[in-house]
Amino acid sequence: MRKLIIVALVLSVGFIASNVSAQERYVGGGFEAAGHVVTGMGYQHNNNRANTEFARDGDTLTYAGPIGKYVGTAPNNRTDHFSFFVDEVELDLMKSFGENVRLRADLDFARVNSTGIGTAAFVLEQAYATANIPLGNGIEFLMGRFNAPMGFESVDVADNDLVSKTILVRALRPANLTGAKIYYAFSDFVDIHLYSVNTLTQDTLVKINDMPSWGMRLGFNWGSEGTESTFGVSGFFGPETRVSNKHFTFGGDLDLSWWATESFNVGFEGLFRRDDATTQTFGVLPGSNTEYMAALLNLHYVFSDVWDGTLRGTYAKQFDPGNGGTAAVGDRAWQNLTGAEQTIMEIALGGAYSVADGAKFKIEGRFDIVNPTGASNTEYTYGAVMAFVYDF
Repeated sequence: MRKLIIVALVLSVGFIASNVSAQERYVGGGFEAAGHVVTGMGYQHNNNRANTEFARDGDTLTYAGPIGKYVGTAPNNRTDHFSFFVDEVELDLMKSFGENVRLRADLDFARVNSTGIGTAAFVLEQAYATANIPLGNGIEFLMGRFNAPMGFESVDVADNDLVSKTILVRALRPANLTGAKIYYAFSDFVDIHLYSVNTLTQDTLVKINDMPSWGMRLGFNWGSEGTESTFGVSGFFGPETRVSNKHFTFGGDLDLSWWATESFNVGFEGLFRRDDATTQTFGVLPGSNTEYMAALLNLHYVFSDVWDGTLRGTYAKQFDPGNGGTAAVGDRAWQNLTGAEQTIMEIALGGAYSVADGAKFKIEGRFDIVNPTGASNTEYTYGAVMAFVYDF
């Protein structure tokens, strides 16, 4: 009997020790988790002109209008759309190893039926490792998938003033990149990002070029914590045609977030991009060199501790048709980034109410004008959207 008791005690101690060890391994020091949930509903009307706006942010198809991401199908002429939606459930996992090494993964979950046509059930938004190199003020070296350090808007709705996102972040500039990045802060006032990535272009096709693309952002920061202003100058360059290393995409971006007062923020972004055409490939005629220009102005005012309001205007123009053949082999067929040679204008007015700590209610009205090259074909789309944003 005594032997059985001793054996039982030994097994119990071993089980407890292994369980404690497992707990330390999986939820030990340096581990953090955060994230958000965005749910909502909205309505929009499309006039009697054909829909020509077709944008992809790398993971999701979007169309014109306040719920252009959530309509579930390409809008037809003279149609009305009403939709409940779950924009995403995001889980951010972080693990630190001492003071110099850190891992992070941003996991986005959604449903096609709830989030919109072309949406993946799971998107790996970010997944990277960083190491701090003790040179100068400290160099941060990053490798993996990361949000592009460029532009005024965030890729996550939860981090923006309004519910809908503009054509700039939905199509025209890099959003999520896979590659390597170096970050260095010269001082509290000036910093720089330098990166090399597989591709800058936001679509789901695979890049076959054997050379990476490049980018940078020189940033300036000033102001007190909570109302810190930033100004960034970005550039990007690389062989993006997926046909030849001799034809390039290049462009530049300016972004500004300026707290003019403790309550009033002025946001601005200006973008230019050019995609070079290639020569004839696989018997398909070459496309045209395609240029894009775009800008946004975001005026945000904080009325109180719980209320704020935002007025935003966006303008974008695609100057040439990039279609050089079929999507499989044409050199520009996949790079009509706005969907066609056209002008796009978006006007949005909205506000937000802080329901509780980490919970916010947002509402927005939006009016879009999409004017393809040609006569009597202007598309008008208008409607409203509301959403709850829960941060945890």
